[in-house]
Amino acid sequence: MREAIGGTWIFQIVIFFILLFTGYMCLSINHSKAFNVKNTIVKEIERAEGANLSDPESDEAIKKIVEYLKENSYRTTGRCPDDYNGYNRDGSLDERNAAFCLKKQSVAGGSDMPEMVYYRVVVFYQLDLPIFRSAFQFRVSGDTKIISHSREV
Repeated sequence: MREAIGGTWIFQIVIFFILLFTGYMCLSINHSKAFNVKNTIVKEIERAEGANLSDPESDEAIKKIVEYLKENSYRTTGRCPDDYNGYNRDGSLDERNAAFCLKKQSVAGGSDMPEMVYYRVVVFYQLDLPIFRSAFQFRVSGDTKIISHSREV
């Protein structure tokens, strides 16, 4: 009887470490996917030299970002921080269930200088285990380079 109880404990410890390793792998894979999505969003905004945050349906950069999200099956959503514009997978404004969040930041400069801005980007990733999925949600954020002559007025 004593050997049966000892075998059960070892079996439980092995299962625990398998779950721990699986959770770590899921988290690292989702983090790298979110990091790649963030980098693509930053590159698109820099390539387009800005984004029109108030009218996403007509903005070229946001359309390209939405295309990329659909092609790469990025489905993680989250709630945007305060003062950020959130966009869902269709490119519409949605701060509660956003696939990515953008914020335009002005850079202090003189009155004779052109308008200079940069954009802050936030994307989300989560631990993809069925029980813990909604409990653990994380963010990846980044900034674009400083852009002068932004298209947004």
